[in-house]
Amino acid sequence: MASNIVPFSIHVPDEVLEDLGKRLDNTRYPQELHLHEGERWSYGTPKSTVAELVDYWRTEFNWRKIESELNTKLPQYMATIDTEDPEQGILDVHFAHKRSSRPGAIPLIVIHGWPGNFAEVLKVIDGLTEPEDPKHPAYHVVSPSIPGFGFSSPARAPGMGIRMIAKIFDKLMKALGYDHYMAQGGDWGALIVRGLAIWHPSSCIAIHSTMFFAHPKLLIRHPLLLLKTIWSALGLPGGYSKGEMDGLKSMKAYVEGNEETGYSKIQGTKPQTLGFAMTDSPAGLLAWLREKYESWTDEYHWTHDELLMWVMFYWIPGPTPSFRIYKEAVHVRNLHDMDEIISQWSPSFLGVSVFQKESLQVPNDYGSMVQPLRFVKRRERGGHFVAWENPRLFLDDVRAFTAEIISEDAFSRVLHT
Repeated sequence: MASNIVPFSIHVPDEVLEDLGKRLDNTRYPQELHLHEGERWSYGTPKSTVAELVDYWRTEFNWRKIESELNTKLPQYMATIDTEDPEQGILDVHFAHKRSSRPGAIPLIVIHGWPGNFAEVLKVIDGLTEPEDPKHPAYHVVSPSIPGFGFSSPARAPGMGIRMIAKIFDKLMKALGYDHYMAQGGDWGALIVRGLAIWHPSSCIAIHSTMFFAHPKLLIRHPLLLLKTIWSALGLPGGYSKGEMDGLKSMKAYVEGNEETGYSKIQGTKPQTLGFAMTDSPAGLLAWLREKYESWTDEYHWTHDELLMWVMFYWIPGPTPSFRIYKEAVHVRNLHDMDEIISQWSPSFLGVSVFQKESLQVPNDYGSMVQPLRFVKRRERGGHFVAWENPRLFLDDVRAFTAEIISEDAFSRVLHT
């Protein structure tokens, strides 16, 4: 490894855990309405859900056990990365990194979003690095914490948008000796891997997205797809499937601002104001995140330990820097970058998986407008955090995408140079 990369183990200071315990002991709960069972989540996270988790957090949750398991199962490191930006300077980037023992393993960077974390790979990392079936491809897996998330340094000044994050992660992969690699992402990770494909196509040779979407204005440049979309919207036969059109309608409602988007409006406009409440109240932060772990998953049955581990990744460093990505990505200095992400062509291969509960969905062939589309799979189940909710589906799709492109000259020739 390069000299600017050192081993890292999670060890939260005792005083941080002691302070957390005191805050939980003094939790003050809000008044709530009497709601019918089917309406319990309609106003946000129910008081009973939060109270049960707070009680478990106070009395039974064992962070030291979680910490030990993470350090054992996910080898972690810290890299110092020069952003080449005078205001941001050098940042510490935290990441998990596990190499395969298989010759010819493919470097793969897996990038999370909000409210996710680097440990989302925990259930799939062994299947990726050491697959039981020798016919399955093997990968060297890198799972970083986005700057401002988990144990990575936060931004020091405005401007930490998708382009800069993509640049940081491309530098990280090269520092690890991976001059060519695949990238996988969902949520903000999906936008970051698109950034890698657009701005670093000579090194990022393929991306797999679980939240792919393209700007509708692209249809103007693709009249056949535009006509197909109009044809399907009119309900005429021979166009897109009902599932594809339902996904498009769902995405339209989400983008236009349905009741599930309030969090992004706040985090995208006044993240610092929100940060005061969430940095001070662990119960408040738990309620804020728990709502998304409920509404964005496909009937996944979270354990208390899982939920609180994920919340701790935000409580420990303070959650405010993670909120800011919603503002920074569309900051006036980064607006052009966001436009490129959803409309610019890249020669890197593209694979897309569409899961039933994902908010942003487009018809299967829309990906061909921005990249060489080699794989699309629509699933009748699965949610936003698919590597955690249903690791088998995640593994199946990443492997199937790789199988589609591994024989391509442009892939195999570059990957093994």
